[in-house]
Amino acid sequence: MRRADGTVARRPLWDTGWGEALADRYVARCARLVDADRLQLRTRSRATVRLDFPYTAGRGPQRADAALAIAGRFGLTTRRPDRNGRALRVSGDAEEVARYTAALPRVLEHAEQLATWAARMHGNWTRHSAHADFFAALTPHERRSHARTWRFHAFRAIVAVLTGPQPDSVPAHDPSVPPWEQADAIAGGLGEYGWVDVRHAYDPAEAIRLLDQAAPVPAPPATRWPVHRARGEQLVLFDPADARPPHTGPVVVIPCSGRKLDHAAEAGKIYTGSLHTHARRTADALTAHGGTVLVLSARHGLLPLDRVIEPYNHTWKDHGSISTEDLSAQAADLRLTHADVVLLTPGAYTRRALAVWPHARTPLAHLGIGQQRGRLTALRTHYERYAPAA
Repeated sequence: MRRADGTVARRPLWDTGWGEALADRYVARCARLVDADRLQLRTRSRATVRLDFPYTAGRGPQRADAALAIAGRFGLTTRRPDRNGRALRVSGDAEEVARYTAALPRVLEHAEQLATWAARMHGNWTRHSAHADFFAALTPHERRSHARTWRFHAFRAIVAVLTGPQPDSVPAHDPSVPPWEQADAIAGGLGEYGWVDVRHAYDPAEAIRLLDQAAPVPAPPATRWPVHRARGEQLVLFDPADARPPHTGPVVVIPCSGRKLDHAAEAGKIYTGSLHTHARRTADALTAHGGTVLVLSARHGLLPLDRVIEPYNHTWKDHGSISTEDLSAQAADLRLTHADVVLLTPGAYTRRALAVWPHARTPLAHLGIGQQRGRLTALRTHYERYAPAA
């Protein structure tokens, strides 16, 4: 993450138009949605941030609920420090907290824009002849209340879609049911149309700024246990995780390939496919001054280059492909769970590797095969330009 340059997030959340004035308005809108305190750095690269959501026509608590759901996508823990429901305290890995804090205003603004779209649809319904009898029976106060209620449910349905995996099962619209009773279908459809991976919504430069300005929290003094009170118990003088030798250099993961040698060989030699060999040359360049190259195989999982394997024919679509749980266990056995990881892999491989290393950099994400080859070549000499965080 520290290597990322000042490029914007890979997927724009909303078209802010052209020109500096419109961009400034977008930033101002985002800033009004949430007030974030300075990050508090704690031990073991952990951080905490307090978030407050202005009342803003009663939407503060609803935005706090949305922020809680978004935090779950970043693997963070949350709690509400106040009873008013308009504040959150978010804790977790320092870099994830920074990414989340940078992404949150952008995601909330995106959800608000989609909810405003849904509100305009409600306004069209009030003027449509097909719904004249229903709305004519309402008083002006009841109409305003009905519109607010619709927008509330629409925003909630949109957030549910945005904070889930990429949607594929939003309920279908039922023509026999009034549209304002189908928030999951209609507003959920808007969320599906505007779906983005919220984990990609942050500006890397903003996340880095938050980390640079974070305030370290002094650790409490250690409580000493006098030896004469030990009574024979085994005292843990060092954390086992700290006793492990530090891993230096990045871990670069490359894909396997369908083309292989016809005899047993090391994982670094058996694969002969063009994308694999292209990625291997880039991985070797990235680890020239230290690091590890691993091959990700649908059958074997994470393979060190010196692991000898037999030829095989297996893809991610075949039964018996390695699970993400097994991949996580392999990473733990290799002591690489918290390593600095770069994924030089296409989509199917990247999705599974991100389940193991959610912080991994994915410079090939969202690129076609031809663009991937060009990016791999560029990475060998200009890595810092093309290494966005996951």
